[in-house]
Amino acid sequence: MSSRNRIENGRLDPGPVRPGEYVGRVPIQVRYAETDAQAVVYHSNFLIYFEVGRTEWMKESGIPYTVLEEQGYALFVAECHIRYLRPASYDDELTIETRLAELRTRSCTFSYRVLREGENDPLVEGWTSLVCTGGDRRAAPLPDELAEAMRKIADL
Repeated sequence: MSSRNRIENGRLDPGPVRPGEYVGRVPIQVRYAETDAQAVVYHSNFLIYFEVGRTEWMKESGIPYTVLEEQGYALFVAECHIRYLRPASYDDELTIETRLAELRTRSCTFSYRVLREGENDPLVEGWTSLVCTGGDRRAAPLPDELAEAMRKIADL
C-alpha cells in the first residue's frame, strides 16, 4: 500500500478525500431477490454492489472494462475485504461510493462505502485488490493509457 493507505485488521483506510479526487457514487435500490428470509441484504451481494461501483468508476475514467478487454487485458479480484456495520433491507435506496486507493504497476485497489440514502454513516465498507492480466491470463502491467487515466481521475 502507498504511504497514505493502511490496512490494519483487514481494514483499508484511504484517508480523507483529496481535492480533485473523483469519488464514484452509484445509486442502487435493494431488490427482493438480493435479500435473505429476514429481508436483509445477503452478505455476498455487497461484492456485486462493489463491482457495480468499480465498473462505473472505470467508465468515468474514460476506459471502461469493455475497452480493456478488447485490448486483451482483464482485471481479476485477487483479494477482498468487507466489514458489515449495519444491515441494509429490501427496498432501501443505497449509494455505493468508490475510490481508487492504490495504483501499482500490475494491480490496483479500490475502497468502497455503502450508504443508505440520507445517512452519512456507512452500512458496509470494504476494498478489493485487482490484478491485471494479459491474454495468457498471467499478471501483466496495466496498460499505460489505463494507468494514466486512473491516476488522473483519482488525483494520484
